[in-house]
Amino acid sequence: MKVAPLFSIVVTTHRRPQLLARALNSLLAQTCTDFEIVLVTDEGSVETKAAAATYLREHDIFLVLPHTKGPAETRNACVHHAKGRYVLFLDDDDSFQSDFLQNIADSNRFMGDAINYVSYTQLRELRSAEGMQTLSSTEIDTSATDIASLLISNFIPNNTIVMSSSIAKRHHFDANLNSHEDWDYLVSLVQQYEFNFLDMSGPVVHINAGESRNNDAKSNGSLALDFLSIYRKWPIDDPEVKAKRKEMLRTLGFDLPQELL
Repeated sequence: MKVAPLFSIVVTTHRRPQLLARALNSLLAQTCTDFEIVLVTDEGSVETKAAAATYLREHDIFLVLPHTKGPAETRNACVHHAKGRYVLFLDDDDSFQSDFLQNIADSNRFMGDAINYVSYTQLRELRSAEGMQTLSSTEIDTSATDIASLLISNFIPNNTIVMSSSIAKRHHFDANLNSHEDWDYLVSLVQQYEFNFLDMSGPVVHINAGESRNNDAKSNGSLALDFLSIYRKWPIDDPEVKAKRKEMLRTLGFDLPQELL
């Protein structure tokens, strides 16, 4: 009988083979080898398939799903096929430090029935056809922010959380959102599970100094609509939370009465 891997690393990608190669290479460099990679793409370009063929191992999973709607549906497909006991997420433009999985496996504070989360490195870079140029690197301590702040906005990147496969398979990313589907996912979790901070770092969030999907959403106004959709999807009776939500929307260009939040 084949033993399930300890970790499933969910990786989604869209026409970024150079970035994907970096992400996958960071997984192959892990000192802990008890994991599988579940890679899903919503397009079938030669370059993406070549990166998958180069870096994926025999027991890893590669799915080409051209009719999926963005990262939400591809992440859902990844989780559905994951066989590991615990699930982690890694976007194609991010990476893990080589000892990250081993540090999780060795942690005596890890909780199997909670949403575990860690600190991370935020690395700003300038991307071009010639490669990636690092502009700055900052260590972000996620324990410094009250977990209840997730009800207002997100401060936990999806590659900093670790949860059991059973929890991951009971929750889905919302494909109807134009942005921040990862934050919406965390809001769905924070109201049902304990969030357990592990005093370690390991994920590297690579921030493109150029364009990004969330930047586009902010400029065309859909970001405020997504925030409002998430607020209304997950209503909170607490007046303090409502007031903070109202202020957040106001900074995004929406000034709504507090009672509507």
